[in-house]
Amino acid sequence: MAEKRGKKWYKDLALYQFWRRNSSLYRIRLNRLQRQYAAHADPRRFDWDWQATHFNRIALVNLLVSKFADPAYLEIGCEFDVMFNAVPAASKVGVDPYSGGTERTTSDAFFARNTSRFDVVFIDGLHTYDQVRRDIVNAIPVLNKGGWIALHDMMPRDWIEQHVPVVSGGAWTGDVWKVAFELASTEGIDFRIAKIDYGVGVFRLTRDNVVLNDMFDELRDRQFDYFADNLGKLPVVEWDQARAWIKSAN
Repeated sequence: MAEKRGKKWYKDLALYQFWRRNSSLYRIRLNRLQRQYAAHADPRRFDWDWQATHFNRIALVNLLVSKFADPAYLEIGCEFDVMFNAVPAASKVGVDPYSGGTERTTSDAFFARNTSRFDVVFIDGLHTYDQVRRDIVNAIPVLNKGGWIALHDMMPRDWIEQHVPVVSGGAWTGDVWKVAFELASTEGIDFRIAKIDYGVGVFRLTRDNVVLNDMFDELRDRQFDYFADNLGKLPVVEWDQARAWIKSAN
């Protein structure tokens, strides 16, 4: 079921990158799209200042990597290699259909032929619920015992920042946040969201044969108002709490 959803977003991402490079045309398109999707607008905005936390996704992933003597690392989404080049793992694989990493392909194609296992997986590819959900489902079976999976962009600040398709001229988290509700309600998954860098989710498995809770039919059409109304149900923690939890985990 999940593996059949949403492959058109790779084409949409290419269009997004083109328009971003042509800023004047992009701004005209954004204004049109924001009017088109005005029914999804929500006046609320969270005042999270990500630059003020002084910790980011690189700090969290490297904390995870440091728990292993010889970690095997997988990264999904490697544009510019900002994260990939900062991870001090001798064995690492980076997957991106456009740039960076070591594998020039989509994550779906990579997982279809992959035979390796990993200690740490970082998912930061296409920022849509559909794709991130598939990446998680595909990553869980290749995670070594005691391994960790982290995800970027789980805490959008307003409706524009999270809207799919893209209507933002700045940061775009997409609707990655939707999978947080599935992770938080899945038996056998120990999950937190570190309140840093647009929200970095991180989880480990506490039992074998974990199956991600499927809330797709409930969540697929939800918008920012659902996130804002239900944020309190998610396990959001400050950096110090996330760090202590990760360091203490066996």
